[in-house]
Amino acid sequence: MKSIVLICLCVVSAWAGLITERKPVPVKKHFSGRIVGGDEAADNQFPWQVAVYFDTSDGTYFCGGALVAENWVLTAGHCVYHAKVFTLHLGSNSLVDDDDNRVTLGASYSVPHPDYDPSDLENDIGLIRIDTAYKTNDHIKVIPLASSELGADVDVIVSGWGASGDWDGVENHLRFVGLKTLSNDDCKAIYGEAVITDGMVCAVGPNSEGTCNGDSGGPLVIDDGSGNSVHVGVVSWASASGCETNHPSGYTRTAAYRDWVESVIG
Repeated sequence: MKSIVLICLCVVSAWAGLITERKPVPVKKHFSGRIVGGDEAADNQFPWQVAVYFDTSDGTYFCGGALVAENWVLTAGHCVYHAKVFTLHLGSNSLVDDDDNRVTLGASYSVPHPDYDPSDLENDIGLIRIDTAYKTNDHIKVIPLASSELGADVDVIVSGWGASGDWDGVENHLRFVGLKTLSNDDCKAIYGEAVITDGMVCAVGPNSEGTCNGDSGGPLVIDDGSGNSVHVGVVSWASASGCETNHPSGYTRTAAYRDWVESVIG
């Protein structure tokens, strides 16, 4: 097994010498970097994508999320854990440029999974309830949740505003990259039996492509064969060897938590 530590993609305690959790990315005035590899997203390509700013007692941080109901955003558990209030940007690929399609909404209620464990990122999934009324349109749409298990060697797409390298900040423009899923057994061979749980799925790109700091909580999606996207995973962690390595990144399996999500959002 490679000597690798995991980092939560959103910088805190060691778990059994195998996992180091990072806090979500602090919000700064300077935006640089991007999801590692990939391309800039076109308008309306990911209309369910949500930019999540949230305040804790330590400051303001940034994550990604996905609109899974008109008043609910699905994100990582570590993006709502200890969060007090949220500002959500819907409908825009840009974080800072002027955009008439951007809708800015407030939220003050969130729900981490009741079994979320910040020490090992198990059950790393959470929900944010939107407080403000708005209307969906071509730029803002709900994405359906996967109901069946995600297998190995499946083509998936991850999108986000995360950094392009280990020391960059979040990117102004939304980017996406295509990855392939691994079996949990193959991922355990890299990270260790105790690290990878049934509720996780690993994915990797062909040229060190994948997620980085600031992508936490963002959606991993597949094409259902009819040109429609389905939410299959939540960006959770990456190798502590760095975002620019060829190590797989980790996601929370959507289908494994669909019943819990639906019990919360009704």
